[in-house]
Amino acid sequence: MRRTRRTPEELAPAWRGFLAALEPVERAKAALVEAVPTARAPGLPLAEALVAFEEDLAEAGGRMARWRDERVAQEWEACSAGLDEALAGAARLRSEGPALGYEALLGILGELIGPLDAFEAAAERFRSLGVRPGRRRLRWREPHGAC
Repeated sequence: MRRTRRTPEELAPAWRGFLAALEPVERAKAALVEAVPTARAPGLPLAEALVAFEEDLAEAGGRMARWRDERVAQEWEACSAGLDEALAGAARLRSEGPALGYEALLGILGELIGPLDAFEAAAERFRSLGVRPGRRRLRWREPHGAC
């Protein structure tokens, strides 16, 4: 009989909190990707995508305290800084409002999403501490079209 590994009890609340913060981060990334035009659709207006991105990241920021734990403190700090950096970049882009071609848009969106890679490192740290995602597989997805 195969035994399944369980998440260490002492890490379970932090892991659940991490997943709660990760959910709006993933939505934020998806919102930005919707601004990328495709052969079939022009893409969401950048201003709308930025509003959704900022709202979702603000929601993630509000959930960060749920997973603050000394065993993942370094990753928590990196994720918090990543959220701040991504929000600052979105604010700059919104205020500058440049007209962007396809390649420039991809580059800018990649710069906004890049700081959020800290969440991938945090997920790996949780795994190294014995957290098992269970049925819900946690896979870091690069947004389609992002650099």
